[in-house]
Amino acid sequence: MGNGDEALQNQTGLVLTKDQAQKYFGKENPIGKTVSLQLAETFEDFEVKAVVENVPTNSGIQFTILISDLNFSKLVGDDVLNNAWFNVSPETYVLLKEEADKSSLESKFPALFKTVLGDEDYEMSKYAPGLQPLTEIHLDTAYPAGIAPVSNPKYSYILAAISMLILFVACINFITLSTGRSLKRAKEVGLRKVVGAQRSQLIAQFIGEASIVTLIALLVGLMLSFFALPLFNDLSGKLLAFPFDTSLLMISVVLLFIIGLIAGSYPAFVLSAFKPVVVLKGSIQKGRQKQGVRKFLVGTQLVLSIFLISSTLVMQRQLSFLQNKNLGFNKDQVLVVPLPTSRQGRLPERIASGFELSQQFKNELKGVSGIKSICVSAHDFATGAWTAVGYTDEGDTYRNFNLNIVDADYISSMNMEMVLGRNFAEENLSDKRRSIIVNEAFAREYSWENALGKKIPGKNFGDHEVIGVVKDFHFASLYSAIQPLVLVLDAGIILQGVENIGIQSSPYPKLLIHLEAGSITAGLDKTKEVWNRITGGEEFQFSFVDEAINAQYRSDQNLGKIMQLATVLAILIGSLGLYALAALAMESRTKEISIRKVMGATEKSLLILLSKEYVLLVIVALVISVPATFYLMGEWLKSFEYRVSIGLSIFLLSGVAALVIALLAISYQTLKVAWTQPAETLKYE
Repeated sequence: MGNGDEALQNQTGLVLTKDQAQKYFGKENPIGKTVSLQLAETFEDFEVKAVVENVPTNSGIQFTILISDLNFSKLVGDDVLNNAWFNVSPETYVLLKEEADKSSLESKFPALFKTVLGDEDYEMSKYAPGLQPLTEIHLDTAYPAGIAPVSNPKYSYILAAISMLILFVACINFITLSTGRSLKRAKEVGLRKVVGAQRSQLIAQFIGEASIVTLIALLVGLMLSFFALPLFNDLSGKLLAFPFDTSLLMISVVLLFIIGLIAGSYPAFVLSAFKPVVVLKGSIQKGRQKQGVRKFLVGTQLVLSIFLISSTLVMQRQLSFLQNKNLGFNKDQVLVVPLPTSRQGRLPERIASGFELSQQFKNELKGVSGIKSICVSAHDFATGAWTAVGYTDEGDTYRNFNLNIVDADYISSMNMEMVLGRNFAEENLSDKRRSIIVNEAFAREYSWENALGKKIPGKNFGDHEVIGVVKDFHFASLYSAIQPLVLVLDAGIILQGVENIGIQSSPYPKLLIHLEAGSITAGLDKTKEVWNRITGGEEFQFSFVDEAINAQYRSDQNLGKIMQLATVLAILIGSLGLYALAALAMESRTKEISIRKVMGATEKSLLILLSKEYVLLVIVALVISVPATFYLMGEWLKSFEYRVSIGLSIFLLSGVAALVIALLAISYQTLKVAWTQPAETLKYE
């Protein structure tokens, strides 16, 4: 309702979603009503101009309230507005005409931006504007993530491949069981042919039977999918919906047709090829050829099962590596508490106000039982992204590095190691005015053998010098290599010399409190008590460093869990195939085994004889699966800068697991035949 075209034409216009309108105004008509919103440090009144439908959960653009971008200046400081070409906060959406050519339009951008910036500033900016289709944002990792969340497409491909593998294994199982039953239905086929049934009719019958079974499985599968979707969403971290629409119907029909055809075609052609005379005489071959086909199908199942087992083991090893790798700092029992800052002034002033307030917290909490140490940092480790700055050095080369503002206790409190020089000293006033500490990656970037006393080779940096080099630590995730880093007590030393600032996570100060292992609850309660006393009861928020770091790998952890479930399913389905194959093989070899026992064969020798071909099948499957696992898992591991190697032990363990599972699957049938008394089998011969 309302006028959407004119809703945001003026500064005070506002648009609500349907749920938000109901929240504020109930069943009343919200159009023309007033809503008060806080912008920066003041409250502003907005008039509701329109109400729109709730945003679908699968949309990358999520909102409940819209206001005009004419209010942007109230939300950010002048420094952001004056450097808008370098600090790209808003995202621009452009609706092209139907006949417009994307590439042609992009080719005009450089000239347009040079007109606005000037040639020199444009070349210095390293700005690369372009157009990205809205439908490609979610799965396109080539661009930095903006408002819309970006998902790595490899996870979608992996999940789709896993589902196809399991479906393929199930189809193979169906084929194996159906062809195994062919001997029992041979007389039925013979009689049908005698009374006039054509081969095409028999083929249609057996494919129809397979399709009916597939239809029942499809209906049961859809029902299970509907009820299991919340569990899958929780496991995968997604918000997938289950739409009962025409697209679902069409997909179901296509799946029914393809799976029914695949699962029923081979048995249909085998059964329909039986000759009536041969069948009715009871002299149909029980042949090794058909047994060979079934072995091939079951062998394919084993290859896929071993591949899934090996892949799961690789993933678990990598995830364990991520959780246990020494990151170069202490991450255990470290409490993170974001500090309140002034709501007035520019960003540097607001950051400074937070650092001033932090001293009160440190004074109150130092010496408290259960608290080992306290420090302050502009960035924590939750996002894996710190402030990135860029500048042009004295040789006109554009360089960039990461920046963090800390206090003098930061390095010692986080158990970081100094490899050269000294740490900041709180009593040394010149440290805040002109001292910086760099990491080893920074020193390598500038080829400094001895970084002490060096200056960042920029044109506009203030007076400063490097007083120490800290050992490289992983302030970002293990997906990327450690980048050059500068630590300062006062950001002004650096900010006056940079041209480009990318603030990728909140730069407002945070307390990092190292708690005793057995006193986490007590330390947290004491921190909250001090918080309420100093802030006057503002909302207390906290997190833990180790939990935040683990959350960076949530997608891979979820994928690992899904792989485990897929592996279990594949093993169960594959075991059924092996069990069926063993049952059919033993049925055809019962008399042979009885004769062997009469001739003096022992149960042990019979077990070895009956099991060795399946052991060989597992070994062949293992050999075939190794290259596929090595390649595909190697590609997945490449997404991590720091990763484990795929060792021989992975495949040995997978092979042993597959062999044990195979032996368990066939053991009952094998023992049943080995223990059968020859007299029971041969008494009618």
